[in-house]
Amino acid sequence: MSLAGAVVKTASLSPNEIDQLYALMQRYFSGVQHDAFLRDLTEKPWVITLRNTETGLLQGFSTLCLMDEVVQGIRVRAFFSGDTIIDRPYWGSLELERTWFHFLYAHIDAEPEPHFRWYWFLICKGYRTYRYLPVYFHRYYPSPEPMPPFEQAVLDTLATRRFGDAYDPATGIIRCRHDYHLREGIGDISDHERRDPRIAFFEQRNPGWRQGDELACLTDLCHPNLKRCAFRMLGKAPLG
Repeated sequence: MSLAGAVVKTASLSPNEIDQLYALMQRYFSGVQHDAFLRDLTEKPWVITLRNTETGLLQGFSTLCLMDEVVQGIRVRAFFSGDTIIDRPYWGSLELERTWFHFLYAHIDAEPEPHFRWYWFLICKGYRTYRYLPVYFHRYYPSPEPMPPFEQAVLDTLATRRFGDAYDPATGIIRCRHDYHLREGIGDISDHERRDPRIAFFEQRNPGWRQGDELACLTDLCHPNLKRCAFRMLGKAPLG
């Protein structure tokens, strides 16, 4: 089974398509409230849709918005990833990554530095989302490498703007009361997986992930920060 990815305007989704997205969220998360889901969806201007190439049915999605800030006198733009889910039979697909990279870098390449510093701001309820960072980027935060002061300021600014007092700058954790969380068996971390230092680090930094706590994360989207596999997603040769 294969997927076809596309970026669509959220306002263009039909009621039936929105129902399909909500059903996917309910399948993998407990405590998803329909009104909260709709608010989060409609405030994001774009949705990456993943459809079965034969049936056309939605099998995954990821919402996106763009945040603009000035941090320490520097203009910052950050893509923020909201609700993201792929149906389990398609977990081996790379279509989400390919669609995501092409969409983001079409924007970045149109307005490169020095106009803006570009970042990806994401929040991770589970280790599978966090692992996107070490797979595709050389430097990302939080990580075992100390976070530079400017990136810390960027992350604190973005997270505070989006989540207010629910974000704790001391820990990098977002705790939203009555928030949803991964269903049992979806994001569980086995002893074998804990041998992966990246997964072990995520669990250390976000010990409350089972209750829905989210780890605020950031990576620089500049081209030198991309690993070879990221360039492959873009269909480009690595720099240098």
